[in-house]
Amino acid sequence: MTVRTSRGRAVGALVVGALAACTPSAPDDQTTGVDVQRYQDLAADPWLAATSLTVGRYAFGTNRQFEPGTGRGTRTTTGTLAQVLAAETTSAAREGWVVAAARCGDGSGSGWPVTIELVRALSDGAVAVGEVRVEQDQSGAQQPEGEDAAARALPRRVLVAAYAPHHTNRANLDVPDEPVEFDALECLGGPGGASVGPSDLLAQVQGVDEATR
Repeated sequence: MTVRTSRGRAVGALVVGALAACTPSAPDDQTTGVDVQRYQDLAADPWLAATSLTVGRYAFGTNRQFEPGTGRGTRTTTGTLAQVLAAETTSAAREGWVVAAARCGDGSGSGWPVTIELVRALSDGAVAVGEVRVEQDQSGAQQPEGEDAAARALPRRVLVAAYAPHHTNRANLDVPDEPVEFDALECLGGPGGASVGPSDLLAQVQGVDEATR
């Protein structure tokens, strides 16, 4: 049997009170109609076809750190790596997405060998950032020795995601007039190096601590 003394209860209350004092309260502006509209824009995007959605909101326990609205989905498509990327970016372009950056993976031959980043203006003029990742191989078959998996027509898992900036985010992202060409990336068999375009698009849309601005 456990006996709680009045002293023990007092100490417990002090600990809880101290923890509460250290945890910032949720700000009044954590989610507004602006964030809801941006969330709805992502939800209505037929290319994204999101199966998981969150509205822009306050990151609990932080000092005015806000999370963007997000939409995520996955699908499996058969083709070479280049074919799958071309199909995804063409479909995205019909909904206003423009390829702004691309980069190869770590070269390990597994996981996500290439990531494409796109941008799109939302209904209120804010710019969302999208992401396409294509997994190397979902067939489960043994890769023939010396054969490039990227060049084989295989079932590949495609992960798509989009991020709508929280209304407090003051990042100034632009939608380029023309898409960035990514066909020459070395992970797609080209001579163009491991990346093209800016490397900080996701960081910008995800925002920073408002208290440090």
